[in-house]
Amino acid sequence: MSGNEPERRGRVVIIGGGISGLAAAILLARRYRRVTILERDVRRPAASPDDAFSHWERAGVPQFRHSHVFLARLFCVLRERFPEVLELLRSNGALEVPLTVSLPPTLDLGPRERGDGELVLLGCRRAAFEWALAEVARRTRGIEFREGVFVEGLVASRRSRRGTDGTGASRPGVAGVRFRELPPAEGDDAAGPIPWYPRSSRRRRPAATREAAPRRRTLRADLVIDASGRRSRAGEWLAAIGATPPRERSVETGIFYFTRFYRLTGPRPPGATTGLVAGDVGWLKCATFPGDGNTFSITLGTSTEDRPLRALAKPAVFEAVIAAFPQLAIWRARGISKPIDGARTPVLVMGGLSNRASSFIRQGKPLADGFVAIGDAVYHTNPIYGRGATCALLSAIALDDALARHPRDFAAAALAYADRTRSDIKPFWDSAAAADQLGSQRAASDARGSGAALLAPWSWLQDPRQWIGALGERAVGLYLDQGLLPASRSDGLVYRAVMRVMNMLDEPAKGLFAPAVVGRVLPFIARSLTLGRPPNPFSGPTRAEALEIIAATRKRAHGRSARRHPAGSPSSTAADAPVPALGQA
Repeated sequence: MSGNEPERRGRVVIIGGGISGLAAAILLARRYRRVTILERDVRRPAASPDDAFSHWERAGVPQFRHSHVFLARLFCVLRERFPEVLELLRSNGALEVPLTVSLPPTLDLGPRERGDGELVLLGCRRAAFEWALAEVARRTRGIEFREGVFVEGLVASRRSRRGTDGTGASRPGVAGVRFRELPPAEGDDAAGPIPWYPRSSRRRRPAATREAAPRRRTLRADLVIDASGRRSRAGEWLAAIGATPPRERSVETGIFYFTRFYRLTGPRPPGATTGLVAGDVGWLKCATFPGDGNTFSITLGTSTEDRPLRALAKPAVFEAVIAAFPQLAIWRARGISKPIDGARTPVLVMGGLSNRASSFIRQGKPLADGFVAIGDAVYHTNPIYGRGATCALLSAIALDDALARHPRDFAAAALAYADRTRSDIKPFWDSAAAADQLGSQRAASDARGSGAALLAPWSWLQDPRQWIGALGERAVGLYLDQGLLPASRSDGLVYRAVMRVMNMLDEPAKGLFAPAVVGRVLPFIARSLTLGRPPNPFSGPTRAEALEIIAATRKRAHGRSARRHPAGSPSSTAADAPVPALGQA
């Protein structure tokens, strides 16, 4: 070992082999002799991102085949800390999308400014990103993969560990994990892609092909890292060894998503150089996302309460609604693209999500020595903001840096890691939660009528704080909707500020409410209040018109089905098959 290499010590076990787990493994393999990744899903070797997208069944990652945007902060992190991953993505068709090129037509940025080089998105599928991380991890000395593994609990340390405050106070310690490992089912090595259609139509192997009794194992470790995502069972595991469960705060997103993937078959639409389109018409959020290897995806998002729009889960309905939005329709014009897996390519549905934050520090001490949670297991935000992958890498880096500073004191490392994520990630979680709360309140006010948006005039006498809070929320909403967004379409300084915050390069409060930005935004608010709200640059149908499109499309589909399958035939009701449930991947 050269004098420049850190001393490699002991063993680390990482629960979960997704983005945060793989990133942590790559970094920590330089510090530990053995890093073991325990992953519930089995990922067969894949030669390319296309192979991973087609063959990997990631039941533990429901967002695996949904749209992803990899923010500029993540791109900077890859260049600095994961250059091998970035190079592998580049060589497999990932796109670099400069946000100084993808501009509103009314905006002239003017001369290049310092920091513009940071504003670059990475365009690729989530499957490609995970594939590249996994490829680098498999090539890294000291990393071991164990897949098809279900973690059941933690192993408590045999002796209590003294607190870092010198008082001799003891806390539960973690010395490993307990898991069960199922043997491969017959046919698991069969060639051909796994069908990634709605789960009800997937081929299922009979239970008899697996052994009746799973093999249970215990794996001891110096450090256990929970990278199991938003479904983490850390609270249950910690309680079982006598530790206090983490404090949790949750704010519902109120949104669910519909995604379909495509491959370009011809030239990109005129003027659509980056493949990045985003629009919000109130009742529907729309976006296209560039991918690797000439792929892209289209996602539509709407309120979980808007039940008629759940029909978007049907491909024919999804395509008909897309066709009504000109900025989306050009991507589905004849000769431009086709569904990535042909006509059977599904529309995938995901919902029931919340912004969730968990704290593993209590009274200035970690809940258990030798245990740390990272990624979505700590901070999970509304996917519409595209921050999940970036937060995953930032948390892995924060942990690596904390262990570099405190290699022999896991309690001190846990505190340093918590402080770092609180500064690097929590401000963005707070902004996402606040935005979703504001959106839910606005939707409720709209449903009750415009007069209900303000509290009754006597309410301030009963609870002044509630009244002041309502006015504050309305002021923030006015600033964002009728000031900041219109200004970002024509003012270069405001555009840069918004893009830097959206891409996690600057904190929301400091970036969006900087005096220079506020000074540019106020005239737009005044103009909006006097002349009315500016028109939405994203054109498309009203909700009522969209419902007519949906009804007409379903009627045509039902008619075709009735002609192909006369009444009484087994497939006569195919057109009326139930819409997939929320959360389906």
